[in-house]
Amino acid sequence: MSARLNQLFQYAPKQFLERTVLFTDQLTQPESAALMRNRISHFVDLQPLKERATARVLPAQHLYSDATLTSYFVPPGGFAIVPTDDPPYRFVFLPEFACCRLLVSRESEQLLRFQCEQGLAGSMPPPEFEPGSRYVDSFAYWDYTRGPLVGRIRATAVLVKERDAPWTVFMQQIVGTPGFEQVRLLFSRALRY
Repeated sequence: MSARLNQLFQYAPKQFLERTVLFTDQLTQPESAALMRNRISHFVDLQPLKERATARVLPAQHLYSDATLTSYFVPPGGFAIVPTDDPPYRFVFLPEFACCRLLVSRESEQLLRFQCEQGLAGSMPPPEFEPGSRYVDSFAYWDYTRGPLVGRIRATAVLVKERDAPWTVFMQQIVGTPGFEQVRLLFSRALRY
């Protein structure tokens, strides 16, 4: 039972991410990776976790108990290729985004390539400004995670495509002890491509 979280997320993704902690770490588990192997899109399902939510992958569409949330996913060390405009699915989920950077490049005039660079120890210069770079934009965890923060700071990032607007990245900054996490801030920016 997903408590209509898929429907709430699709109706107002920004407001959902402002209020509800969303964990995507289950999407990188071996069982999920096996379900997503060699597929372009995936049946993502948001499940309640007390006052928070977690994303998982369903093996088939008929297993939904809520609205269908077919989406793209950028696997660790991999990439997702999505249409620039009018995509069949309007969400791209990323692995847990702490210490990560989203890299955006053009695959063609109609396609974008999203990659997630992981394990970054601090802020780095944007790769799109390097001479001859193939990247057209980037969005990094460390560009928004600074200041007097204590403890483990987690992050979740989701790309959203609204009609007649560019792909927009939303990143939750998640704070708190395990089981009592809260959304501290939500950062967002339209991607340049």
